[in-house]
Amino acid sequence: MSSIELILTQAEFATQQCPKPSDSTLERAIDGSLTGIVTYIKLANGEYQTYSRFEEDEWVFPASQGTKATVASHLKLNFATISDTQMKRMAKWVVWSKMKEDLAIASLRGILKNLKTYFQWVLSSDTTVTHGLTAFTSNAYVKYVNTLTSKRKGEIKPLAAGTKANKFIALDNLYRYCKAFDFVKEHPWSESSATEQAGNVGEAYKETISKPKTPIIPDGVLIPLCQFTKSYLDRADEILASTGSKESLLLRDSCIFWLLLTTGMRIHEVLGIKRGAYRSETRDDIIYYYIETVSEKTHTGLAEWISPEIATQAIDILGQLSVPLQAQLERNLVKAKASNDYVEVHRLEQISDHICLAKSAQTKISILSGQSITDLRLPNLCKQVASDWNLSSHQFRRTFANYAVHSELGDLRALKDHFKHWSITMTALYAFNDDLDSELFEELLQEKYLVEEEIKQDWFELDTPITGGAMAQKVMQVRKDGELIKVFGSLSDMAKAFSSSIPIRSTGLGWCTNDDECKCGKPDSCESGIVDKRHLPYWGGLLVQQMKLMQLDDIGEIGREAAKKGMERCEKVLTALGVDVKVMKQEINQREHIEVINV
Repeated sequence: MSSIELILTQAEFATQQCPKPSDSTLERAIDGSLTGIVTYIKLANGEYQTYSRFEEDEWVFPASQGTKATVASHLKLNFATISDTQMKRMAKWVVWSKMKEDLAIASLRGILKNLKTYFQWVLSSDTTVTHGLTAFTSNAYVKYVNTLTSKRKGEIKPLAAGTKANKFIALDNLYRYCKAFDFVKEHPWSESSATEQAGNVGEAYKETISKPKTPIIPDGVLIPLCQFTKSYLDRADEILASTGSKESLLLRDSCIFWLLLTTGMRIHEVLGIKRGAYRSETRDDIIYYYIETVSEKTHTGLAEWISPEIATQAIDILGQLSVPLQAQLERNLVKAKASNDYVEVHRLEQISDHICLAKSAQTKISILSGQSITDLRLPNLCKQVASDWNLSSHQFRRTFANYAVHSELGDLRALKDHFKHWSITMTALYAFNDDLDSELFEELLQEKYLVEEEIKQDWFELDTPITGGAMAQKVMQVRKDGELIKVFGSLSDMAKAFSSSIPIRSTGLGWCTNDDECKCGKPDSCESGIVDKRHLPYWGGLLVQQMKLMQLDDIGEIGREAAKKGMERCEKVLTALGVDVKVMKQEINQREHIEVINV
Protein backbone atom coordinates (compact mmCIF):
# COMPACT_ATOMS: atom_id res chain seq x y z
CA MET A 1 0.00 0.00 0.00
CA SER A 2 1.47 3.39 -0.99
CA SER A 3 1.79 6.28 1.42
CA ILE A 4 -0.84 8.19 -0.57
CA GLU A 5 -3.41 5.48 0.18
CA LEU A 6 -2.68 5.95 3.89
CA ILE A 7 -3.75 9.61 3.87
CA LEU A 8 -6.99 10.16 5.81
CA THR A 9 -9.22 13.14 6.40
CA GLN A 10 -9.87 14.18 9.98
CA ALA A 11 -13.27 12.47 9.93
CA GLU A 12 -11.85 9.24 8.48
CA PHE A 13 -9.01 9.27 10.99
CA ALA A 14 -11.37 9.73 13.95
CA THR A 15 -13.31 6.58 13.00
CA GLN A 16 -10.21 4.47 12.38
CA GLN A 17 -8.12 5.26 15.47
CA CYS A 18 -7.42 2.32 17.75
CA PRO A 19 -9.54 2.87 20.89
CA LYS A 20 -7.82 3.62 24.18
CA PRO A 21 -7.39 0.78 26.70
CA SER A 22 -10.62 -0.09 28.53
CA ASP A 23 -12.49 -3.21 29.59
CA SER A 24 -14.39 -3.37 26.29
CA THR A 25 -11.21 -2.75 24.28
CA LEU A 26 -9.46 -5.49 26.26
CA GLU A 27 -12.19 -7.96 25.31
CA ARG A 28 -11.54 -7.21 21.63
CA ALA A 29 -7.79 -7.61 22.15
CA ILE A 30 -8.41 -11.05 23.68
CA ASP A 31 -10.58 -12.34 20.83
CA GLY A 32 -8.40 -10.74 18.14
CA SER A 33 -10.98 -8.28 16.83
CA LEU A 34 -9.21 -5.12 18.02
CA THR A 35 -8.08 -2.95 15.09
CA GLY A 36 -7.22 0.65 14.39
CA ILE A 37 -4.45 3.16 13.78
CA VAL A 38 -1.71 3.20 16.43
CA THR A 39 0.97 5.43 14.86
CA TYR A 40 0.52 8.44 12.60
CA ILE A 41 1.41 12.08 11.94
CA LYS A 42 -0.83 15.06 11.35
CA LEU A 43 -0.06 16.91 8.11
CA ALA A 44 0.04 20.66 7.65
CA ASN A 45 -3.28 20.56 5.73
CA GLY A 46 -5.08 18.92 8.68
CA GLU A 47 -5.11 15.42 7.18
CA TYR A 48 -3.41 12.41 8.73
CA GLN A 49 -0.65 10.15 7.43
CA THR A 50 -1.04 6.70 9.01
CA TYR A 51 2.03 4.59 9.75
CA SER A 52 0.69 1.39 11.30
CA ARG A 53 -2.36 -0.30 12.74
CA PHE A 54 -2.92 -2.50 15.81
CA GLU A 55 -3.68 -5.59 13.74
CA GLU A 56 -0.38 -5.37 11.83
CA ASP A 57 2.68 -7.32 12.97
CA GLU A 58 5.02 -4.38 12.55
CA TRP A 59 4.38 -0.99 14.14
CA VAL A 60 6.38 1.85 12.61
CA PHE A 61 6.81 5.12 14.48
CA PRO A 62 7.42 8.55 12.89
CA ALA A 63 10.88 10.09 13.27
CA SER A 64 9.51 12.66 15.73
CA GLN A 65 8.76 9.85 18.21
CA GLY A 66 12.44 9.01 18.69
CA THR A 67 15.37 11.11 19.79
CA LYS A 68 17.77 12.60 17.27
CA ALA A 69 20.09 9.66 18.03
CA THR A 70 17.45 7.03 17.15
CA VAL A 71 18.19 5.09 13.96
CA ALA A 72 15.35 4.13 11.60
CA SER A 73 15.41 0.44 12.58
CA HIS A 74 14.79 1.44 16.21
CA LEU A 75 11.56 3.18 15.23
CA LYS A 76 9.90 -0.21 14.59
CA LEU A 77 8.28 -2.80 16.84
CA ASN A 78 8.14 -6.29 15.33
CA PHE A 79 5.55 -8.72 16.74
CA ALA A 80 5.89 -11.23 13.89
CA THR A 81 8.52 -13.30 15.70
CA ILE A 82 6.00 -14.28 18.43
CA SER A 83 4.56 -17.49 16.99
CA ASP A 84 1.80 -18.12 19.56
CA THR A 85 -1.38 -16.16 18.73
CA GLN A 86 -2.46 -15.49 22.34
CA MET A 87 1.06 -14.39 23.33
CA LYS A 88 1.24 -12.02 20.37
CA ARG A 89 -2.09 -10.47 21.41
CA MET A 90 -0.84 -10.06 24.98
CA ALA A 91 2.38 -8.43 23.79
CA LYS A 92 0.46 -5.97 21.61
CA TRP A 93 -1.93 -5.17 24.46
CA VAL A 94 0.88 -4.51 26.94
CA VAL A 95 2.71 -2.28 24.45
CA TRP A 96 -0.48 -0.42 23.47
CA SER A 97 -1.29 0.17 27.15
CA LYS A 98 2.22 1.48 27.75
CA MET A 99 2.00 3.70 24.65
CA LYS A 100 -1.10 5.37 26.07
CA GLU A 101 0.94 6.01 29.25
CA ASP A 102 3.34 8.07 27.06
CA LEU A 103 6.32 5.73 27.18
CA ALA A 104 9.02 6.53 24.63
CA ILE A 105 9.77 4.20 21.72
CA ALA A 106 13.08 3.11 23.31
CA SER A 107 11.21 1.98 26.45
CA LEU A 108 8.57 0.20 24.37
CA ARG A 109 11.31 -1.67 22.49
CA GLY A 110 12.79 -2.82 25.79
CA ILE A 111 9.41 -3.99 27.08
CA LEU A 112 8.70 -5.95 23.90
CA LYS A 113 12.18 -7.47 23.91
CA ASN A 114 11.75 -8.79 27.45
CA LEU A 115 8.26 -10.13 26.69
CA LYS A 116 9.66 -12.00 23.68
CA THR A 117 12.43 -13.52 25.83
CA TYR A 118 9.83 -14.77 28.33
CA PHE A 119 7.47 -16.14 25.67
CA GLN A 120 10.34 -17.90 23.92
CA TRP A 121 11.23 -19.61 27.22
CA VAL A 122 7.58 -20.58 27.85
CA LEU A 123 7.26 -22.13 24.38
CA SER A 124 10.38 -24.21 24.93
CA SER A 125 8.45 -26.53 27.27
CA ASP A 126 4.96 -28.03 26.99
CA THR A 127 4.68 -27.86 30.78
CA THR A 128 5.11 -24.10 31.00
CA VAL A 129 2.75 -23.56 28.05
CA THR A 130 0.07 -25.60 29.81
CA HIS A 131 0.47 -23.95 33.20
CA GLY A 132 0.71 -20.36 31.90
CA LEU A 133 1.76 -17.54 34.20
CA THR A 134 1.79 -18.84 37.77
CA ALA A 135 4.03 -18.40 40.79
CA PHE A 136 5.48 -21.86 40.07
CA THR A 137 6.40 -21.16 36.43
CA SER A 138 7.64 -17.68 37.38
CA ASN A 139 10.01 -19.21 39.90
CA ALA A 140 11.29 -21.57 37.19
CA TYR A 141 11.84 -18.55 34.89
CA VAL A 142 13.86 -16.81 37.61
CA LYS A 143 16.10 -19.86 37.87
CA TYR A 144 16.51 -19.90 34.09
CA VAL A 145 17.44 -16.18 33.91
CA ASN A 146 19.97 -16.69 36.70
CA THR A 147 21.84 -19.09 34.41
CA LEU A 148 22.16 -16.51 31.60
CA THR A 149 25.40 -14.66 30.98
CA SER A 150 26.57 -11.68 28.94
CA LYS A 151 29.91 -10.43 27.72
CA ARG A 152 31.02 -7.24 29.46
CA LYS A 153 34.42 -5.67 28.98
CA GLY A 154 35.65 -8.83 27.29
CA GLU A 155 34.57 -11.13 30.12
CA ILE A 156 31.66 -13.57 30.35
CA LYS A 157 29.66 -12.62 33.45
CA PRO A 158 26.21 -13.36 34.94
CA LEU A 159 23.52 -10.87 33.97
CA ALA A 160 23.57 -7.66 35.99
CA ALA A 161 20.83 -7.31 38.60
CA GLY A 162 19.24 -4.44 36.64
CA THR A 163 19.06 -6.54 33.46
CA LYS A 164 17.46 -9.43 35.35
CA ALA A 165 14.97 -7.08 37.00
CA ASN A 166 13.83 -5.79 33.59
CA LYS A 167 13.26 -9.37 32.42
CA PHE A 168 11.17 -10.09 35.52
CA ILE A 169 9.20 -6.84 35.17
CA ALA A 170 7.86 -8.34 31.92
CA LEU A 171 5.94 -10.84 34.06
CA ASP A 172 4.64 -8.02 36.26
CA ASN A 173 3.40 -6.26 33.11
CA LEU A 174 1.59 -9.39 31.94
CA TYR A 175 -0.17 -9.75 35.28
CA ARG A 176 -1.06 -6.05 35.44
CA TYR A 177 -2.44 -5.66 31.92
CA CYS A 178 -3.41 -9.20 30.84
CA LYS A 179 -5.13 -10.78 33.82
CA ALA A 180 -8.20 -11.37 31.66
CA PHE A 181 -6.24 -13.60 29.23
CA ASP A 182 -6.46 -17.36 29.89
CA PHE A 183 -2.66 -17.60 30.00
CA VAL A 184 -2.36 -15.41 33.13
CA LYS A 185 -3.35 -17.48 36.20
CA GLU A 186 -1.85 -15.68 39.22
CA HIS A 187 0.66 -13.08 40.35
CA PRO A 188 4.23 -14.18 39.54
CA TRP A 189 5.43 -13.38 43.09
CA SER A 190 2.65 -12.15 45.34
CA GLU A 191 4.84 -11.39 48.34
CA SER A 192 7.94 -10.29 46.47
CA SER A 193 8.88 -8.07 43.52
CA ALA A 194 10.84 -8.19 40.27
CA THR A 195 13.73 -6.23 41.78
CA GLU A 196 13.88 -8.54 44.79
CA GLN A 197 13.86 -11.61 42.55
CA ALA A 198 16.80 -10.05 40.69
CA GLY A 199 18.80 -9.80 43.93
CA ASN A 200 18.40 -6.09 44.51
CA VAL A 201 17.83 -6.27 48.26
CA GLY A 202 19.35 -4.90 51.45
CA GLU A 203 22.60 -2.97 51.54
CA ALA A 204 23.62 -4.24 48.11
CA TYR A 205 20.52 -2.64 46.60
CA LYS A 206 21.10 0.64 48.44
CA GLU A 207 24.64 0.66 47.13
CA THR A 208 23.38 -0.04 43.59
CA ILE A 209 20.95 2.88 43.51
CA SER A 210 23.15 5.37 45.38
CA LYS A 211 26.42 4.88 43.51
CA PRO A 212 26.69 5.85 39.85
CA LYS A 213 27.64 3.01 37.50
CA THR A 214 29.01 5.21 34.72
CA PRO A 215 32.79 5.60 34.99
CA ILE A 216 34.52 8.97 34.93
CA ILE A 217 36.96 9.28 32.06
CA PRO A 218 40.39 9.22 33.77
CA ASP A 219 42.78 12.13 33.30
CA GLY A 220 45.34 9.84 31.68
CA VAL A 221 42.84 9.22 28.86
CA LEU A 222 41.06 12.55 28.82
CA ILE A 223 44.08 14.86 28.57
CA PRO A 224 45.59 13.21 25.44
CA LEU A 225 42.12 13.14 23.87
CA CYS A 226 41.66 16.84 24.61
CA GLN A 227 45.05 17.67 23.12
CA PHE A 228 44.42 15.59 19.99
CA THR A 229 40.87 16.84 19.33
CA LYS A 230 41.74 20.46 20.16
CA SER A 231 44.47 20.35 17.49
CA TYR A 232 41.77 19.54 14.94
CA LEU A 233 39.59 22.44 16.04
CA ASP A 234 42.63 24.72 15.76
CA ARG A 235 43.15 23.55 12.16
CA ALA A 236 39.48 23.73 11.22
CA ASP A 237 39.87 26.36 8.48
CA GLU A 238 42.65 24.36 6.83
CA ILE A 239 40.67 21.08 6.98
CA LEU A 240 37.43 22.68 5.75
CA ALA A 241 39.30 24.04 2.73
CA SER A 242 40.75 20.62 1.88
CA THR A 243 39.05 17.57 0.34
CA GLY A 244 40.38 14.92 2.72
CA SER A 245 37.46 12.89 4.01
CA LYS A 246 39.44 11.27 6.85
CA GLU A 247 40.53 14.63 8.24
CA SER A 248 36.97 15.96 7.93
CA LEU A 249 35.63 12.96 9.84
CA LEU A 250 38.15 13.46 12.63
CA LEU A 251 37.28 17.18 12.73
CA ARG A 252 33.60 16.30 13.02
CA ASP A 253 34.26 13.75 15.76
CA SER A 254 36.50 16.23 17.60
CA CYS A 255 33.72 18.82 17.61
CA ILE A 256 31.24 16.28 19.01
CA PHE A 257 33.83 15.31 21.63
CA TRP A 258 34.08 18.89 22.90
CA LEU A 259 30.32 19.40 22.91
CA LEU A 260 29.83 16.26 24.99
CA LEU A 261 32.67 17.12 27.35
CA THR A 262 31.97 20.78 28.08
CA THR A 263 28.16 20.91 28.24
CA GLY A 264 26.94 17.75 30.00
CA MET A 265 24.55 17.00 27.12
CA ARG A 266 23.46 13.51 26.20
CA ILE A 267 24.34 12.33 22.71
CA HIS A 268 20.80 12.83 21.37
CA GLU A 269 20.86 16.40 22.68
CA VAL A 270 24.12 17.11 20.85
CA LEU A 271 22.68 15.58 17.67
CA GLY A 272 19.63 17.81 18.07
CA ILE A 273 21.59 21.09 17.89
CA LYS A 274 20.76 23.32 14.94
CA ARG A 275 23.14 25.69 13.18
CA GLY A 276 23.80 28.86 15.18
CA ALA A 277 21.65 27.65 18.10
CA TYR A 278 23.50 29.50 20.84
CA ARG A 279 23.57 32.92 22.47
CA SER A 280 25.82 34.80 24.88
CA GLU A 281 25.46 37.24 27.73
CA THR A 282 27.94 39.08 29.94
CA ARG A 283 27.79 39.06 33.73
CA ASP A 284 30.45 40.72 35.86
CA ASP A 285 32.76 40.94 32.85
CA ILE A 286 32.44 37.18 32.22
CA ILE A 287 30.85 35.98 28.97
CA TYR A 288 28.45 33.06 29.36
CA TYR A 289 27.33 31.03 26.37
CA TYR A 290 24.02 29.17 26.19
CA ILE A 291 23.30 26.39 23.70
CA GLU A 292 19.72 25.52 22.80
CA THR A 293 18.60 22.02 21.84
CA VAL A 294 15.81 19.55 22.52
CA SER A 295 15.93 17.11 25.43
CA GLU A 296 13.59 14.26 24.58
CA LYS A 297 14.57 11.67 27.17
CA THR A 298 12.75 13.41 30.02
CA HIS A 299 10.17 15.19 27.82
CA THR A 300 11.79 18.52 28.68
CA GLY A 301 11.52 19.89 25.15
CA LEU A 302 13.61 22.93 24.27
CA ALA A 303 16.19 23.75 26.93
CA GLU A 304 19.51 25.54 27.29
CA TRP A 305 22.92 24.41 28.50
CA ILE A 306 25.71 26.66 29.76
CA SER A 307 28.90 26.16 27.78
CA PRO A 308 32.40 27.58 27.34
CA GLU A 309 33.31 29.32 24.09
CA ILE A 310 34.97 26.22 22.61
CA ALA A 311 31.55 24.53 22.44
CA THR A 312 30.15 27.35 20.30
CA GLN A 313 33.21 27.10 18.06
CA ALA A 314 32.45 23.40 17.62
CA ILE A 315 28.87 24.25 16.62
CA ASP A 316 30.08 26.70 13.99
CA ILE A 317 32.54 24.16 12.55
CA LEU A 318 29.91 21.42 12.41
CA GLY A 319 27.57 23.90 10.74
CA GLN A 320 30.13 24.50 8.00
CA LEU A 321 30.72 20.76 7.57
CA SER A 322 26.97 20.22 7.12
CA VAL A 323 26.46 22.84 4.37
CA PRO A 324 26.68 20.42 1.37
CA LEU A 325 24.56 17.86 3.21
CA GLN A 326 21.91 20.47 4.00
CA ALA A 327 21.84 21.43 0.31
CA GLN A 328 21.26 17.77 -0.65
CA LEU A 329 18.56 17.49 2.04
CA GLU A 330 16.72 20.47 0.58
CA ARG A 331 16.83 18.91 -2.91
CA ASN A 332 15.47 15.66 -1.48
CA LEU A 333 12.73 17.56 0.32
CA VAL A 334 11.56 19.19 -2.91
CA LYS A 335 11.35 15.75 -4.58
CA ALA A 336 9.48 14.23 -1.64
CA LYS A 337 6.90 17.02 -1.67
CA ALA A 338 6.47 16.71 -5.44
CA SER A 339 5.73 12.97 -5.12
CA ASN A 340 3.46 13.43 -2.06
CA ASP A 341 5.78 11.21 0.02
CA TYR A 342 4.63 12.64 3.33
CA VAL A 343 6.58 10.13 5.42
CA GLU A 344 9.84 11.28 3.83
CA VAL A 345 8.79 14.94 4.03
CA HIS A 346 8.19 14.54 7.77
CA ARG A 347 11.53 12.82 8.29
CA LEU A 348 13.50 15.45 6.37
CA GLU A 349 11.76 18.36 8.06
CA GLN A 350 12.63 16.84 11.44
CA ILE A 351 16.38 16.92 10.69
CA SER A 352 16.70 20.02 8.49
CA ASP A 353 19.26 22.64 9.61
CA HIS A 354 20.91 20.31 12.15
CA ILE A 355 24.68 20.38 12.51
CA CYS A 356 25.21 16.61 12.68
CA LEU A 357 23.93 15.51 9.28
CA ALA A 358 25.33 12.47 7.47
CA LYS A 359 24.91 10.84 4.09
CA SER A 360 23.84 7.22 3.88
CA ALA A 361 23.24 5.26 0.68
CA GLN A 362 24.05 7.66 -2.17
CA THR A 363 21.88 10.75 -1.65
CA LYS A 364 19.88 9.88 1.49
CA ILE A 365 20.53 12.39 4.29
CA SER A 366 20.01 11.54 7.93
CA ILE A 367 21.19 12.50 11.39
CA LEU A 368 24.36 10.84 12.60
CA SER A 369 23.64 7.66 14.54
CA GLY A 370 24.22 7.95 18.27
CA GLN A 371 25.05 4.26 18.32
CA SER A 372 27.74 4.59 15.67
CA ILE A 373 29.28 7.52 17.54
CA THR A 374 29.50 5.42 20.71
CA ASP A 375 30.45 2.13 19.05
CA LEU A 376 32.79 3.41 16.32
CA ARG A 377 33.70 7.08 16.26
CA LEU A 378 34.58 7.68 19.93
CA PRO A 379 36.63 4.45 20.17
CA ASN A 380 38.43 5.62 17.02
CA LEU A 381 39.47 8.81 18.83
CA CYS A 382 40.95 6.65 21.59
CA LYS A 383 42.79 4.67 18.93
CA GLN A 384 44.31 7.92 17.63
CA VAL A 385 45.93 8.55 21.03
CA ALA A 386 46.90 4.88 21.57
CA SER A 387 44.42 4.37 24.41
CA ASP A 388 42.45 1.17 25.01
CA TRP A 389 39.85 2.95 27.17
CA ASN A 390 36.30 1.88 26.26
CA LEU A 391 35.03 5.41 25.58
CA SER A 392 31.29 5.94 25.13
CA SER A 393 29.05 8.99 24.92
CA HIS A 394 27.30 8.55 28.27
CA GLN A 395 30.62 8.77 30.15
CA PHE A 396 30.96 12.44 29.22
CA ARG A 397 27.94 13.58 31.24
CA ARG A 398 29.30 12.27 34.52
CA THR A 399 32.83 13.40 33.65
CA PHE A 400 31.43 16.87 33.00
CA ALA A 401 29.64 16.87 36.36
CA ASN A 402 32.77 15.64 38.13
CA TYR A 403 34.99 18.34 36.62
CA ALA A 404 32.38 21.02 37.31
CA VAL A 405 32.19 19.95 40.96
CA HIS A 406 35.98 19.91 41.32
CA SER A 407 35.95 23.40 39.85
CA GLU A 408 33.45 24.57 42.45
CA LEU A 409 35.64 23.03 45.15
CA GLY A 410 38.61 25.03 43.90
CA ASP A 411 40.29 22.27 41.87
CA LEU A 412 40.33 23.15 38.16
CA ARG A 413 42.66 20.25 37.33
CA ALA A 414 43.93 19.82 33.77
CA LEU A 415 41.09 21.52 31.89
CA LYS A 416 41.10 24.85 33.72
CA ASP A 417 41.19 26.86 30.47
CA HIS A 418 37.85 25.40 29.41
CA PHE A 419 36.28 25.11 32.86
CA LYS A 420 37.41 28.49 34.16
CA HIS A 421 33.94 29.98 34.68
CA TRP A 422 32.52 26.85 36.30
CA SER A 423 32.14 28.11 39.80
CA ILE A 424 29.31 28.23 42.29
CA THR A 425 27.87 30.79 39.86
CA MET A 426 27.15 28.03 37.38
CA THR A 427 25.26 25.95 39.93
CA ALA A 428 23.25 29.02 40.86
CA LEU A 429 22.47 29.69 37.20
CA TYR A 430 21.17 26.14 36.73
CA ALA A 431 19.21 26.33 39.98
CA PHE A 432 17.33 29.53 39.24
CA ASN A 433 16.93 29.55 35.46
CA ASP A 434 13.92 27.50 34.33
CA ASP A 435 15.15 27.51 30.72
CA LEU A 436 18.27 25.55 31.66
CA ASP A 437 18.37 21.75 31.87
CA SER A 438 17.01 21.01 35.37
CA GLU A 439 18.01 17.33 35.36
CA LEU A 440 21.64 18.23 34.70
CA PHE A 441 21.50 20.54 37.73
CA GLU A 442 20.27 17.62 39.86
CA GLU A 443 23.09 15.43 38.53
CA LEU A 444 25.62 18.17 39.35
CA LEU A 445 24.33 18.25 42.92
CA GLN A 446 24.47 14.46 43.15
CA GLU A 447 28.03 14.41 41.84
CA LYS A 448 28.98 17.18 44.27
CA TYR A 449 27.61 15.12 47.14
CA LEU A 450 29.60 12.06 46.00
CA VAL A 451 32.86 14.03 45.65
CA GLU A 452 32.42 15.74 49.01
CA GLU A 453 31.59 12.40 50.64
CA GLU A 454 34.75 10.86 49.16
CA ILE A 455 36.88 13.74 50.47
CA LYS A 456 35.41 13.59 53.97
CA GLN A 457 35.50 9.77 54.11
CA ASP A 458 39.25 10.00 53.47
CA TRP A 459 39.68 12.24 56.52
CA PHE A 460 38.36 9.51 58.81
CA GLU A 461 40.75 6.82 57.53
CA LEU A 462 43.40 6.19 60.19
CA ASP A 463 46.28 6.16 57.71
CA THR A 464 45.23 9.42 55.99
CA PRO A 465 47.43 12.32 57.14
CA ILE A 466 45.57 15.57 57.79
CA THR A 467 46.46 18.75 59.64
CA GLY A 468 44.84 22.07 60.47
CA GLY A 469 42.95 23.65 63.36
CA ALA A 470 40.41 22.42 65.87
CA MET A 471 38.26 20.66 63.27
CA ALA A 472 41.21 18.60 62.02
CA GLN A 473 42.10 17.66 65.59
CA LYS A 474 38.49 16.65 66.26
CA VAL A 475 38.41 14.39 63.19
CA MET A 476 41.68 12.70 64.21
CA GLN A 477 40.34 12.19 67.73
CA VAL A 478 37.03 10.70 66.56
CA ARG A 479 38.52 8.34 63.97
CA LYS A 480 40.64 6.48 66.54
CA ASP A 481 37.87 6.17 69.15
CA GLY A 482 37.28 2.41 69.16
CA GLU A 483 34.22 2.57 71.42
CA LEU A 484 32.56 5.17 69.23
CA ILE A 485 33.18 3.03 66.16
CA LYS A 486 31.42 0.11 67.88
CA VAL A 487 28.36 2.29 68.49
CA PHE A 488 28.03 3.01 64.75
CA GLY A 489 29.00 -0.50 63.68
CA SER A 490 31.91 0.44 61.43
CA LEU A 491 34.39 3.22 60.80
CA SER A 492 32.69 3.94 57.46
CA ASP A 493 29.23 4.36 59.04
CA MET A 494 30.67 6.56 61.77
CA ALA A 495 32.45 8.69 59.17
CA LYS A 496 29.19 9.15 57.25
CA ALA A 497 27.34 10.16 60.41
CA PHE A 498 29.93 12.76 61.42
CA SER A 499 30.80 14.09 57.98
CA SER A 500 27.19 14.64 56.90
CA SER A 501 27.03 17.74 59.10
CA ILE A 502 30.41 19.17 58.04
CA PRO A 503 30.18 21.83 55.30
CA ILE A 504 33.15 21.98 52.94
CA ARG A 505 34.57 24.49 50.47
CA SER A 506 38.03 25.04 49.07
CA THR A 507 40.38 27.85 50.02
CA GLY A 508 43.04 26.66 47.57
CA LEU A 509 45.48 25.74 50.33
CA GLY A 510 43.00 23.58 52.21
CA TRP A 511 39.37 23.10 53.19
CA CYS A 512 37.18 25.44 55.20
CA THR A 513 34.41 23.81 57.25
CA ASN A 514 32.89 27.06 58.50
CA ASP A 515 29.42 27.54 56.99
CA ASP A 516 29.67 31.29 57.70
CA GLU A 517 32.34 31.55 54.96
CA CYS A 518 35.40 32.32 57.06
CA LYS A 519 37.86 34.24 54.84
CA CYS A 520 41.09 34.01 56.85
CA GLY A 521 42.78 31.93 54.12
CA LYS A 522 44.81 29.94 56.69
CA PRO A 523 43.34 26.43 56.79
CA ASP A 524 46.51 25.11 58.45
CA SER A 525 45.88 27.14 61.59
CA CYS A 526 42.23 28.33 61.50
CA GLU A 527 39.95 26.38 63.86
CA SER A 528 37.70 25.49 60.88
CA GLY A 529 40.53 24.49 58.55
CA ILE A 530 41.64 21.08 57.30
CA VAL A 531 44.57 20.36 54.97
CA ASP A 532 44.90 16.91 53.38
CA LYS A 533 47.05 15.13 50.78
CA ARG A 534 45.13 16.78 47.94
CA HIS A 535 46.87 20.04 48.82
CA LEU A 536 50.45 18.74 48.73
CA PRO A 537 51.22 20.37 45.34
CA TYR A 538 50.12 23.76 46.67
CA TRP A 539 52.26 23.59 49.80
CA GLY A 540 55.21 22.18 47.85
CA GLY A 541 54.90 25.14 45.48
CA LEU A 542 54.77 27.58 48.38
CA LEU A 543 57.94 26.05 49.82
CA VAL A 544 59.75 26.63 46.51
CA GLN A 545 58.57 30.23 46.50
CA GLN A 546 59.87 30.85 50.02
CA MET A 547 63.23 29.24 49.18
CA LYS A 548 63.52 31.46 46.12
CA LEU A 549 62.74 34.53 48.21
CA MET A 550 65.43 33.55 50.70
CA GLN A 551 67.97 33.62 47.84
CA LEU A 552 67.21 37.25 47.02
CA ASP A 553 69.56 39.86 48.52
CA ASP A 554 67.32 42.92 48.12
CA ILE A 555 64.29 42.06 50.30
CA GLY A 556 65.74 43.38 53.58
CA GLU A 557 65.52 41.89 57.04
CA ILE A 558 61.74 42.25 57.24
CA GLY A 559 61.29 40.46 53.93
CA ARG A 560 63.76 37.76 54.91
CA GLU A 561 61.97 37.22 58.23
CA ALA A 562 58.61 36.93 56.45
CA ALA A 563 60.08 34.38 54.03
CA LYS A 564 61.54 32.43 56.93
CA LYS A 565 58.16 32.30 58.69
CA GLY A 566 56.52 31.25 55.44
CA MET A 567 59.07 28.46 55.01
CA GLU A 568 58.51 27.25 58.56
CA ARG A 569 54.76 27.24 57.96
CA CYS A 570 55.19 25.15 54.80
CA GLU A 571 57.58 22.74 56.52
CA LYS A 572 55.13 22.22 59.37
CA VAL A 573 52.23 21.41 57.05
CA LEU A 574 54.27 19.19 54.74
CA THR A 575 55.70 17.26 57.69
CA ALA A 576 52.20 16.72 59.09
CA LEU A 577 51.15 15.33 55.69
CA GLY A 578 53.94 12.76 55.79
CA VAL A 579 56.55 14.49 53.61
CA ASP A 580 60.27 14.24 54.37
CA VAL A 581 60.92 17.98 54.13
CA LYS A 582 64.70 17.61 54.37
CA VAL A 583 64.76 15.35 51.31
CA MET A 584 62.34 17.63 49.46
CA LYS A 585 64.54 20.68 50.08
CA GLN A 586 67.64 18.79 48.94
CA GLU A 587 65.88 17.86 45.69
CA ILE A 588 64.87 21.47 45.17
CA ASN A 589 68.40 22.75 45.82
CA GLN A 590 69.87 20.25 43.36
CA ARG A 591 68.05 21.92 40.50
CA GLU A 592 70.12 24.25 38.36
CA HIS A 593 67.51 26.96 38.78
CA ILE A 594 64.81 27.01 41.38
CA GLU A 595 61.54 27.32 39.53
CA VAL A 596 58.37 28.51 41.21
CA ILE A 597 55.64 25.86 40.95
CA ASN A 598 52.36 27.36 39.76
CA VAL A 599 49.95 27.21 42.67
